[in-house]
Amino acid sequence: MKFLSVDYDKALELLLCIEQAYVQFDNDGKFMIPASYSLVDTIKACAISQLEWFGYIIENDESVIIVFRGTKSDVDWLADLKIDQDLFPYVMNGGSVHSGFLSIYQSCREMLLAIVKEKALSKKIFITGHSLGGSLATLLGYEIAMKGICNPNVYSFGSPKVGNIKFKENYDENVRHSLRFVNLYDMVPLSPPFKVEVKPLNIYLEYVQVKHPITFSLNKGSIKNSHHLSTYIEGVKKMQLDYDYTPTFTYKLREAEPAEEEVI
Repeated sequence: MKFLSVDYDKALELLLCIEQAYVQFDNDGKFMIPASYSLVDTIKACAISQLEWFGYIIENDESVIIVFRGTKSDVDWLADLKIDQDLFPYVMNGGSVHSGFLSIYQSCREMLLAIVKEKALSKKIFITGHSLGGSLATLLGYEIAMKGICNPNVYSFGSPKVGNIKFKENYDENVRHSLRFVNLYDMVPLSPPFKVEVKPLNIYLEYVQVKHPITFSLNKGSIKNSHHLSTYIEGVKKMQLDYDYTPTFTYKLREAEPAEEEVI
């Protein structure tokens, strides 16, 4: 079995980039560009029908970083709750994905793909996001890899599930460099449930996580706090200092628990 090495310094750098994406949203587009990087472009996307700041793209001599924030506004929450599925339309047999996440991704993908196609000729591509932003990073990394544009490096933090088994199989096979950081006390990576019943059609949608979970264990006393970006920064710092760190219980056992069904 081949194990991916984990660059915790890079993970922490990306988390601090995501932190600035939240600042960007809160300050109407203003944020601090990390030292040694220059701005390529900002990302605006539509959640439902509202255009919002969702992140930015930066570069240095060696790499490009595409950064997505997580849920902030009421319309973001509405998009999160659109857990019906649509076929991923940009690759053949691409599987089915969360319709709310897909709609946001579709509103900004053309600009992102154009930049990736240009920059990937000479630089490494890193794609990162927290929460909802982790889902957007997953979708972008998926399309880039499936189309053979480049081999992106995807780092997600506290990302919910994005798609069905077919999507997962394609992603796991084609996105070679993908790390999904998970706080074991965070419930968001377990959502949506494995099976979602769609009434009155009496059909079931399936949601599964993509590969390579990197886990830590920090109980912050509430679902919100255990999911917060600051908790992920703390968790990665813990792993950065102790490479032999082991969480108190395994994510595999947690995912093996009987899944509740949700009705939509």
